Amino acid sequence: MRSLALALIVILASASAASADPWDMAALMTDLQGVKSSSAHFVERKYIHLLTTPLESTGTLKYAAPDKLEKITTGPVPEAIRLDGDTLSGTHGADGDRFSVALSEQPEISAVVEGIRATLAGDLATLQRIYLTTFSGQQSNWQLDMVPRGETVRRLVSAIRISGSGTMLRRVEMLENDGDRSDMDITQDQP
Repeated sequence: MRSLALALIVILASASAASADPWDMAALMTDLQGVKSSSAHFVERKYIHLLTTPLESTGTLKYAAPDKLEKITTGPVPEAIRLDGDTLSGTHGADGDRFSVALSEQPEISAVVEGIRATLAGDLATLQRIYLTTFSGQQSNWQLDMVPRGETVRRLVSAIRISGSGTMLRRVEMLENDGDRSDMDITQDQP
């Protein structure tokens, strides 16, 4: 009887220790690698130092692992931005002006885009190659702070902060060196 009680105590202690394992950035990245696609609604606010009120836009976001992102702004001005591999393309404005850019030719833009894409893909190596990262929180409420390593990128963006719960991104904030900033609140679509 004593050995049974002792065995139960050992099993319960082991289970408790296993569930108390720290959830850290590596665990987040592993979990994010398992997400093959997602979609969400967003509200984005851009704070421009020359304006007294922020510019607000709304729309949808779509992600398909490992390297496809789409941001479709429905208001106030329609815009569609698509990232597929190295190509960033889309349309903007009421008349649908088209654009296409190879990220390999735009290192500053590439670094900003890769901060988001590498996070979604759970690509820790890429994130840490481009950014100094700081992670805090727990699985239900985490925060990832990223400061660009490269001087050319730091001229554009001073920091990016992404927060979330589990594998769902909830907010993306970007601080620019000229004092402007943006924040995007994200509401994940239900599967």
